[in-house]
Amino acid sequence: MSGIGSSGEVLERLRSALGSKVNFPGTVGYQGALATVFLTEAARRRPVCVVAPRTVEDVATVLRIAAAARVRVTVRGGGLSSGCVADNAVLLDLSRHLNTVRVDGERVIAGGGATMGGLARALAPVNRTVPVGVTGLAGMGMATRGGIGYLTRSLGLTLDHLVEVELVVATGDVVRLSDGSRGEDAELWWAVRGGAPFVGVVTSAVFRTHAVCPVRVDRAVLRPAALAAYFRIAPELPRHTSMSAVLGYSDLAPGEPVLFVYTVCASRDDRAIGRARAAATAVAVSGGTAPLYRSEALGRYPDGLPEFAVPGASGAGARDSFFGKAVFTGPTLDAALAEALADRMRAAPTRACRIDFQHTGGALGDVADEATAFWGRTAEWSVPLNAIWDDATNTGVGPEWARDTLRTLAPHTTGVYNVELRPGLPETATETRAAYGGNLTRLRALQHRYDPAGTLGPFRL
Repeated sequence: MSGIGSSGEVLERLRSALGSKVNFPGTVGYQGALATVFLTEAARRRPVCVVAPRTVEDVATVLRIAAAARVRVTVRGGGLSSGCVADNAVLLDLSRHLNTVRVDGERVIAGGGATMGGLARALAPVNRTVPVGVTGLAGMGMATRGGIGYLTRSLGLTLDHLVEVELVVATGDVVRLSDGSRGEDAELWWAVRGGAPFVGVVTSAVFRTHAVCPVRVDRAVLRPAALAAYFRIAPELPRHTSMSAVLGYSDLAPGEPVLFVYTVCASRDDRAIGRARAAATAVAVSGGTAPLYRSEALGRYPDGLPEFAVPGASGAGARDSFFGKAVFTGPTLDAALAEALADRMRAAPTRACRIDFQHTGGALGDVADEATAFWGRTAEWSVPLNAIWDDATNTGVGPEWARDTLRTLAPHTTGVYNVELRPGLPETATETRAAYGGNLTRLRALQHRYDPAGTLGPFRL
């Protein structure tokens, strides 16, 4: 926000309106909310208070009071985002009470504090699913800003499955949005799917679901020399098969990076399964040595699948200091880049650092970039970079490695995944333009219209 109001004023007004739902510094409720935030960096911040709303009316009350006092509000759903907590802000903790999930036929209705893992567990007994990311910890922030996972190639993004959203804008007004919305509500419906935190707080959402069958997962730990073949083979796969990978470290190869390849085939057809297996084998043998590890399993998506983590990984101090980036690339990744990225991993500050290649393409491009606020539909990969280190006094080492790695990827980069945008960095403005592309002007105008005081959102677009 351009100016910060009196924290004492906002605390008094919140306490008067919401009573015990307001948790002050030093209380069990305050400490408990911060303790369950995923990133240590975010958990160390000090909001002026934590509010645990029970109803949409409570959320509206918080926003009205905070906007009047010119105090910023951050929103904690899954607690995975680095921006869900801020110093001197009100932390609106939806995870405490607004975390319910209810299956309604072929739809699922989730509270604003529900996690993607909660959706999956509720849908498992009826053999249905929503395509979500690669971790069940993610919340509604991820679901409304993208949602890239093992089924993106076959089913699209998580946000592509939104049917209806209940949204509280900064004025405290509550709107219900869907494909049937008209006028200004239609503009908000467009914005929510890709940029929800910039226009309001999602207190509930309805998703359409899909029947799910067991999927086949092939996991292999290889030498980095296989990365060039991986770049060549993955884009040729049909959309029912995704081949994602991690360049990182494992105790299976002490002192040297490894390539972990995670192939998911979401088809029952024997020929499709055979093609997926053959592609995984072609990558596995390309490095010139036998795989350090390989296994194949059948499981239900997503909770019944192995974790997207390198077998034998042992990065120490993994959450003390974290700096994440995520860019989109096209299918042009090549052998020269593979060699350069292997060198970047050798230069990583710790063995906990990793470069992910989350396979997209396919159904991601079935929706036009301009149809929702999300931008990046032409991508073949989402490439998150995780710089992780444990020396809090050497704060530049992780960001420097991540930025240098981004420069290596730059000739192939087509955009930035908006979930990793961070305020206040030298590159924030440039990355924001890359994240929202041709949609930025429209989304920025909506943010300023519905939140003129800058009460909400990770930052001003």
